[in-house]
Amino acid sequence: MKIDKNKPLPDHTKLKYDECCAKLILEELFLDRYKNLLLADKPDLQGINVGIEVTTADDHNKQESMSNWVKAYNCQDEKARNNKIERLAQLGVKYTGGVQSWPGFIPSFDLTKKAVESKIVKLKNGNYKHFERYELFIFTDTWYHENIVDAARIYLFGDSVNENYKTVYVLSQDFDLHIFETDTESYQNIKIDTSEQTDRNIRARQMVENAEDNVRS
Repeated sequence: MKIDKNKPLPDHTKLKYDECCAKLILEELFLDRYKNLLLADKPDLQGINVGIEVTTADDHNKQESMSNWVKAYNCQDEKARNNKIERLAQLGVKYTGGVQSWPGFIPSFDLTKKAVESKIVKLKNGNYKHFERYELFIFTDTWYHENIVDAARIYLFGDSVNENYKTVYVLSQDFDLHIFETDTESYQNIKIDTSEQTDRNIRARQMVENAEDNVRS
């Protein structure tokens, strides 16, 4: 498909934007650990002796609301735009245009936990390429304040996670990276420079666009 560079990415593309973002973050922040990660499937990123799954941990209604708001705001077709606004109303969000107001959201570790549990089940079900080590990269809008970090440490350092994923990365609110080494029960927090991450986001989108162009050519 032809991607309009001035509009949001389509829902279905050859490369997934989040996976491209995770690849760039890992390769550029951990130069000695990751080199030339391959964008693939089961697992999503594949390196030397390591396979990395990429997922999100956000409220599905909130994600759908955000998606419908973006589409409504950028839609030129009035009927389609009204359909998106109507769906927003069904989700409990009143459309207010370019400056959108959102219902309150209470931070919780539950969404992250559910995302990890889902990935553990899929890994155990098989059909994944074999690697000596598996890791997990999670994107979330959840604010990882001290209490949530404590809850994350308790759960992620438990046997159910350690037996499957040896490192769990959680990127909170686009720039706050939390690293849980489950095999050594160590934790690190990196505040990513926002301008650097914005540049990565732009390059990740370009990777998606280039892949679509290659399919068409």
